Amino acid sequence: MANETDDKTLKLIEQIKLQKQEIAKAERPNWATNCSFSAPNMGTTNLHVETDIRHLVSIAAFLVESEKSYYETAKLLGVEAPSFVWQGFTAKEWLEDIKTRINKVQIASKKKKLESLEARLNAIISPELRAKMELEAIEAELP
Repeated sequence: MANETDDKTLKLIEQIKLQKQEIAKAERPNWATNCSFSAPNMGTTNLHVETDIRHLVSIAAFLVESEKSYYETAKLLGVEAPSFVWQGFTAKEWLEDIKTRINKVQIASKKKKLESLEARLNAIISPELRAKMELEAIEAELP
């Protein structure tokens, strides 16, 4: 029984480790835009610091609708429209940065949850598994 529990615990610890790596990657994003968005009736928003997800979704909706209207109008006028850009960046670039910011906003709660799960797993690790894990860690540090 202890072996089965230890195996399951190791798998869960590995899942937590992978999720932590994903979070670390999301904390150092590569921005596609200058992150300073402005539009009529929306003011100026700095994506680097915006935490209101509803506002970020509103910006995304504005961009999606503006791009759609742009291409529909070009078609109506019978012209080949150049790519849609807003403040020098494509809608796709803005949307990627908005997704990135939303992920960053949600990271704090994900981190807290992972830490809680990790603490619970550490509480149930058997002494044998703890010793095995420590030996593996020491082994990995040796040249």
